[in-house]
Amino acid sequence: MRHIIKHILLGLSTLLIATGIGSLANVQQTTANADETTNEVKCQVDTIFQSENDPNITKSTGTLTGDLSDSYTQGCTYNDILKSLSVQQLKPGYTLYDFLNACFDYANGITGPDETLDHINAMSNDMSQYDLKKLEAINDADLSLFPNASVDMTATRAEAQQVVTPKWDADNNTYWVPTFIIYVVDNNYQMTIKYVLPNGSPAHDDVVVTGYAGKAPATITSPTDVKGYVPDQSAVKVNFAKEGKYETVVHYVKPNHQTSRPATTDQASLTANNATITAGDQVTAATFNAKATDATGQALPVTLDLNQAKLTRPGTYKITLKAANGKTLTVTLTVKAAEAARPAILPKQSKVYALKILYLYQHPTFNRHQRLAKYPKANRTKRPMFVVTNYAYSKAGRLRYQVKDINAKSKTAGKTGYVTAKKAFIALAYYQQAAKQIKVISKTGINVYTDLSLTKKVKHVKTGRILKVTGIQHYNLTTRFKLNNNQYITANRKLVMVTK
Repeated sequence: MRHIIKHILLGLSTLLIATGIGSLANVQQTTANADETTNEVKCQVDTIFQSENDPNITKSTGTLTGDLSDSYTQGCTYNDILKSLSVQQLKPGYTLYDFLNACFDYANGITGPDETLDHINAMSNDMSQYDLKKLEAINDADLSLFPNASVDMTATRAEAQQVVTPKWDADNNTYWVPTFIIYVVDNNYQMTIKYVLPNGSPAHDDVVVTGYAGKAPATITSPTDVKGYVPDQSAVKVNFAKEGKYETVVHYVKPNHQTSRPATTDQASLTANNATITAGDQVTAATFNAKATDATGQALPVTLDLNQAKLTRPGTYKITLKAANGKTLTVTLTVKAAEAARPAILPKQSKVYALKILYLYQHPTFNRHQRLAKYPKANRTKRPMFVVTNYAYSKAGRLRYQVKDINAKSKTAGKTGYVTAKKAFIALAYYQQAAKQIKVISKTGINVYTDLSLTKKVKHVKTGRILKVTGIQHYNLTTRFKLNNNQYITANRKLVMVTK
């Protein structure tokens, strides 16, 4: 059963479909209140798992699709979007976070199979209930990237607080929201709970609880189905205070010898999360959501050492936190470049070409040993072209484009990887503004068409010809120049050049 749940967890595209969260294409919302009707637009958001330990490790989890209030197109948080999409498939009061928590808690031994299924069914707005047979039908998930891991709910919730602006995709008649990241952290905490009879033999199977230092505490109820015996601890508290492997024993005794006692776990703790800031931001213990308690569970102050961090320079730094109970914890602070210093993000499926020598890399953090291809500087008509398929940031916060090589006659055609987003190196391959006159620069000339899709050819124009232009029109994520006779030609910079 636990193996099945793990398949659900790290194959979230399958999980979303299984729970109904991913099948929202036909959702219809009605009114914001009794007096105000809300117009709606189609919206899509890609979701990915990303390792906190290595941001280069990601896994696509699927796409959420649904109808949103058109007011969101001016800017909204991921929380707004997730709430609007999940409210149709989850009962009131539940969100995608709750569903993830239920599944991962089971995978990590915090809840049992019956409790997990009860929780999932209690959340689901689907008329049908989920049972073992249904869960077994969900397969083909790949755990190789994230073995023994958990979703960091604190980091993921912080991500969902970000304000984003959906981008209009005319080709698909929908708005695309920037990719939503679900942060995954490697488990570094393990508590083994043993259940023992008076003669030393097992009273019940061991329970192994895994997680990461800083996860919210959990309470594991002791089994009560041991005939003739009762546990001396009704429950064991697991506080995930510090990474390591731990063990505790619950003794089973005759009812008349029972001496009830609370869980023996020391409540002294220090928890925190990795954090990301913009260069120049102030950093305090609250930045890492740092919290500490003494042995009785009372809150304690947390201090931090910033001597090794350069808060005005993009990069990744190790920060040491220290609590008054003597515990220390090292977390990661990522400093990203200020937004004003970042280049504008081009829409997905944009066609771009290289202006200078360009390298295609395997990961967003560039390393010369991970270069996949080199594109020499070329004349305008021979510049290599790419299509933007996604975005990513390096560990230093630099924007990268994930691209696909679309140079049909090249040995590198079809290769995918990451390139810089700097305007000095890469630019849109199609003109975006109207012109009055263009010159044909393609050695083989260009064709003139009567339609925007450039399928109804009228004639061929040789290289060097000057044509008068009356406007420019968008076609999907490319553009066409409109001639004074209402016919169209390409606006590809490799084929034509604006002269005035």
